[in-house]
Amino acid sequence: MAASYTLNLSIDFGGSGSKVIYQFGGGKLQYMMLPPGLEEVSKEDFKRYKDLQLWRGDPKPEDDAWLEWKGSIYVVGNFALEFAAQDRIREKKYENALYKALAIVGIILEKHQVGGKKRKAESPKIILHLAMLLPWNEYNDHQRFREQFSLMLKNFKFRGVAWDIALCTFLCQPEGAGLLAIRIKQKGKPWFTENSVALLMLGHRNCTLLYFEKGIRKISDSPLLGFSTFLDDVCSRVSGIERDKLAAAIFEGLYQSRYKIYKEKQTIHPEWKALEVIKALATARDPELRAREVKDIASAIDNVIPNYWLTLRKWLDSKMPKFPSEVIVGGGTAVFLEPELEEYFNCEIYDDKRDVEKRPQRYTYRDSMVKHADLVWLGDIQTQIEGTFRFGFDERFNQLLSFRLLDAFGMMDQLKDTVKEAVQNAQS
Repeated sequence: MAASYTLNLSIDFGGSGSKVIYQFGGGKLQYMMLPPGLEEVSKEDFKRYKDLQLWRGDPKPEDDAWLEWKGSIYVVGNFALEFAAQDRIREKKYENALYKALAIVGIILEKHQVGGKKRKAESPKIILHLAMLLPWNEYNDHQRFREQFSLMLKNFKFRGVAWDIALCTFLCQPEGAGLLAIRIKQKGKPWFTENSVALLMLGHRNCTLLYFEKGIRKISDSPLLGFSTFLDDVCSRVSGIERDKLAAAIFEGLYQSRYKIYKEKQTIHPEWKALEVIKALATARDPELRAREVKDIASAIDNVIPNYWLTLRKWLDSKMPKFPSEVIVGGGTAVFLEPELEEYFNCEIYDDKRDVEKRPQRYTYRDSMVKHADLVWLGDIQTQIEGTFRFGFDERFNQLLSFRLLDAFGMMDQLKDTVKEAVQNAQS
């Protein structure tokens, strides 16, 4: 009898990359980050590229991710950069997500050395349980994704290998659903059905607001107002800066300044021109010209922040009927805009002994006569994630990674509960 393996897989497809949490064969939870690149290449062009590579060594599957489907090659992640990958930030997610999900499955199976299909021999059976997230405004696409994904699983090849895979569980929710599920588990369903709760996800591509009153969704919106729009504005004001490098420098700078961005019970933005990662973006050889470049970059960041926040604030004003009792916050952009969010929701940091890497856990209110709402950053779950994946004290793993994994982590918890319930129902 052929071997059988189970793969539990949770994917948060983001404009800055896919956040992946998986469990293979009942083992421990593992995570993976896959860059956002994706490009379709003809077989002829792909063969020509391979022929020109005298020796590429033996790259890991995640660094050499490509798959075959219907006569074309799809290169995924950083490998797509070898083929002049297009900026797909404004394309709908679900179609691109098909190829990324297939590549993620292939990467995992290859890393676990699962043999593929063989002629006249039984091949291992892969039982796939998949959870994924889509922006609210694209959530209706999830059924098309499921149908097409099930079809593609039967016929795709990853790096020349095909497997016998069956999609047994498919759980798709709007972005932020993982965070909401975590919070409901913490506080209990009665809390959710008795209060007004908002879910605010500020991502690289989309910003999502889901507003609930007594457990009933009242407001939902997910426009393309993510961090990429901020980056584009900054890049348009300073020549020679790449969007991805700017984003990396900003968030690395936030992490390096994490002990300096709290002042008098409020969060402030760092002094961008003083940060080494911002200085490294300047390219002029002459010291004076480099100094002027750094000043221009820092000024552009400082000048664009109010413009970008004004756009988001108008969106929030138009969509949020009233302040809820609690706002569950997610997405890297939320960390970047922490000062503006605190002011908007009238929050003041309560505990000076707060864990500055997890965001404040408790707030008071700047003005008790003004409307206000609690901001919830789920710092305790970030600590759980860091322990689960053994991030330890290596700073490379602490730069917002646990925060970025929250949504996928919550969806994995939902997926495991769903699979467990299905098994129990089948047994009974």
